[in-house]
Amino acid sequence: MKYDEWLNKANQNIIKSLATCFNNSHLDGWSENHITTKVLSSLEPLGLTIDWEDRPHIVKWEGFKLKGSGENAYGDIAILVRVWVSKEKFFDGVAFYEAKRQYFDQWWNPLGFSSIKQCQSERLLSSSCASYFLLYDVDIEAKTARSTSVSTSFVNELSKAKLASNSGRLLHHYGEQWVLSLGKHFLGMNLDFSPKAVNEIKTLSATKRKPVALINVAVGLTNLADPVLDHTFENLKSYDKWLKEDEQKPDDEPTPEDDDPDFRMR
Repeated sequence: MKYDEWLNKANQNIIKSLATCFNNSHLDGWSENHITTKVLSSLEPLGLTIDWEDRPHIVKWEGFKLKGSGENAYGDIAILVRVWVSKEKFFDGVAFYEAKRQYFDQWWNPLGFSSIKQCQSERLLSSSCASYFLLYDVDIEAKTARSTSVSTSFVNELSKAKLASNSGRLLHHYGEQWVLSLGKHFLGMNLDFSPKAVNEIKTLSATKRKPVALINVAVGLTNLADPVLDHTFENLKSYDKWLKEDEQKPDDEPTPEDDDPDFRMR
């Protein structure tokens, strides 16, 4: 599979997950933590080991989800990436996402990402240079869905101007599809390589406030580097591991419904 093919299939899976969560709003399906779990789980059937045909990178990854509820100073999702330059040399980087869902009025018109607060964006911005907001949204009329990654810096400035939490879908215009951001992280890009941010994730077992999801990634930059996942933080008893390599579901071909999900409120 080529890199762009993986991005397209991953985005299709994300759209389907958003549609399912939205349709289950009456069961609290349209909540950030639930959406995050479903979206990340939908990526695993595409493979926990990725060897793109048109890239020299080899990627291995795994996901962990918090057993209860929680959030730390860095956001809902923490991504730890170990970048292997050779079989002996590597360096670590991290990225963080704060998930927010779209709010609607009684006619399902978008109100905005109402739970965004300026004090929160300022706190996240001070924690890491690789901090983003992850926005979940659906459009019933257009039968579309999107997950958008927006830099916390943009969100913070828009919050100061009173435009971040009550402006419908405006924030989407200042970011990119989240799958594009995730793909760059899987290439070892757009990360925070500071020891402070990296060590924060590795010492989560000593903190009371933890992110909802941990994504552990190892990427080899060339075929000379055999990527090995970092398991130094895996003793977190408050996390469950998602699918193992031998439990992956087959990568089904997309169906026509994948491109036109049915958004409805039961």
